[in-house]
Amino acid sequence: MSLQSLSIGVSGLRSHQTRLDTVSNNIANSSTTAFKRQRAAFSEELGQAILGVGRTAGGSTINPSKVGRGVSVASIDRNFSQGSLNDTGIKTDLALNGDGFFVASPKSGAASDQRRLTRAGNFTFNQNGELVTANGLNVQGWEVNDGKTNTGALKNSQFDPNAQAAAQYTSEASVGGNLSADVESGTKTSISTVIRDEQGTAHNVVLELTKADDSAKTGVGSDQDAWEYTIKDNGKGLFDGSSPENEGLVVFGSDGSIDSINDAQNGSGTDITSNGPFEKGPRLNWNTDFVGNNKNLNFDFSNLTQYSGSTTAKFESQNGNSSGELSGVQFTPEGKLQLNYTNGVQEEEYQLAIGDVNNPNGLEQQGENFFTTTGASGDLQLGRAGRDLQTSVVSGALESSNVDLAKEFSDLIKAQRSYQASSQIITTADEVLNQTVQLKR
Repeated sequence: MSLQSLSIGVSGLRSHQTRLDTVSNNIANSSTTAFKRQRAAFSEELGQAILGVGRTAGGSTINPSKVGRGVSVASIDRNFSQGSLNDTGIKTDLALNGDGFFVASPKSGAASDQRRLTRAGNFTFNQNGELVTANGLNVQGWEVNDGKTNTGALKNSQFDPNAQAAAQYTSEASVGGNLSADVESGTKTSISTVIRDEQGTAHNVVLELTKADDSAKTGVGSDQDAWEYTIKDNGKGLFDGSSPENEGLVVFGSDGSIDSINDAQNGSGTDITSNGPFEKGPRLNWNTDFVGNNKNLNFDFSNLTQYSGSTTAKFESQNGNSSGELSGVQFTPEGKLQLNYTNGVQEEEYQLAIGDVNNPNGLEQQGENFFTTTGASGDLQLGRAGRDLQTSVVSGALESSNVDLAKEFSDLIKAQRSYQASSQIITTADEVLNQTVQLKR
């Protein structure tokens, strides 16, 4: 039995040494970005039978009896719980709030299915505008075109450091706010906005709105109010003068919302609830050398109301702009790479891919905060933050390790005491063997 005790003591030394190593590694990585703590799980070694299973005594079955043969390390598990997020103020520092991993390109020579997964988002842009990890691997995602993400093959996320935003002519201008129902017929209000041609040159347009009297309310119901509108360009001849669509009538229903819009060309009312741009307001044809042929400026009046109170009508937006230089980049909560220009234009170039697996503990650790998939983890599943996954990307922050130092030091003391106790087993077994040898003398 002393020889067995020696073996049991050795198994304890080996197992608790592994536990010491695991706890020590946790403590050493307590400040490592997005590090996930590990734990050593033990299992009892198969015991030695003293009485066989099912042996009987006096015709009755008795409990089987075994003596254990020590302990072994069953597994090293990793705790993937969320670490706290710490602000850094660096826009390329990214953290995941929720499950999943950032996806990086495989190392040189590795297969495409060996993409690196990480939660350490201390990224930077290299000289080519590519988003890379601390060790130079490309962070991957999908191209975004016209606001839509092309979820095809993964590509390296990048932008052109010398990008410029082209000038864009104004094709839409939105008007909103309230026209007071309390004013008398003939009351006039004027609002203006700046529109732009294809060279980005600014032009001023004025919208005049006048409370219509009975003579102007042709075809308008008795319970309806109407406002005459006139669009002016200060005599610059920006629009085709052959079409009198710059004049018309906005008809309001009894509930204060627009019922229809009559223009001077078509005359009859057009339902504001229709889908086309013209149904929301007048359409003017650009008539200048600096805007191509057959291009229009559509006015959207659908946000205008007529309630009792003050008149607050205004131009809310227009989609034209001058040319602009790249002023900075940022990431949205959906993980989209957004380019900001000096002219106020914002463009989305890429959306970061977020990867997940069915069994994160089945991932293989690669060092440098990277993991790769295995048969135990399951296949890599790609998705978009905030849409396919309940995860958001936090820009200007990094995820801390989830190591609890107080608990780790407590575990360290326990592991040390267990190691010492196992060594005492060996010492005691040695003394017993020595005494047994001395019995012959």
